[in-house]
Amino acid sequence: MKYRGKCSPGFTLIELLVVLGIMGLVLAGVMAAKPNAAATRVAIAARSVAATLQLARARAMAGNVETVVHIDTQRHEFGMASAMHALPRGMTVALTIAETERRGDSGGLRFYPDGQSSGGEIVLMLDGRASRIAVNWLTGEPRLGR
Repeated sequence: MKYRGKCSPGFTLIELLVVLGIMGLVLAGVMAAKPNAAATRVAIAARSVAATLQLARARAMAGNVETVVHIDTQRHEFGMASAMHALPRGMTVALTIAETERRGDSGGLRFYPDGQSSGGEIVLMLDGRASRIAVNWLTGEPRLGR
């Protein structure tokens, strides 16, 4: 079947370029809105460590016994003696803790039955992103920061 006249089926080059331009803008917007994977992994790990610290404090107070959260910087693990959890691959950990709680490069934070702790700071780093968890020695309360 032949088409006669000025109408022809299909799209013009200008129409195709306009559609491709709009698709490029939408894609650029989606990529800009996508969260940074490293930042997300650091934030999730920091929340997990903070939750473990809060649990240890609650156990110490409820059980009237000292509870320790271990942080192993060599094996990239953290947790209480009954359950250790792995940190994401490639994440580094910096500890500022009491000398009595240090075991080489690793160590832990101790929580006492009255709610206090040995105190300290844990910094998690991955691909230039970092998150800090500070534990107040007087209140034993862990706080997330950047």
